[in-house]
Amino acid sequence: MKKTQNALVILAGGMGSRFRKKLPKQFTEINGENLIHFFLKRIDTDNFDKIVIVRKKTHQKYLEKLKYDFPLVKFLFANAGKDRQTSSFNGLKKLKQRNPKVVLIHDAARPFCSNKLIVKILNQLKKKYS
Repeated sequence: MKKTQNALVILAGGMGSRFRKKLPKQFTEINGENLIHFFLKRIDTDNFDKIVIVRKKTHQKYLEKLKYDFPLVKFLFANAGKDRQTSSFNGLKKLKQRNPKVVLIHDAARPFCSNKLIVKILNQLKKKYS
């Protein structure tokens, strides 16, 4: 199996209780796209060999559009845990056999992370660990 260099784990398992809507914030649509979609459009997904989305199984239907809008991205899905730590661990376990060199973990409900910041982080990690 090819070694994965960079992977991204997007945590989307929260219920958004402070948001006070039926649907969690990360799946709420604005102009026809949810926050996960919005975030992925803002970044260069080519920087990642794999992208894992950690979500509750019941929310998978809100992610189906991704495979059409990002056909070159290799998405994996992991089940959310009872808390953020368990969800992060589940995302990392999904990547274990792919043995990525770098894994970034991002919160789906925070879509305004810039591509510039992600590239800067990846470059700094590459310098440090190459």
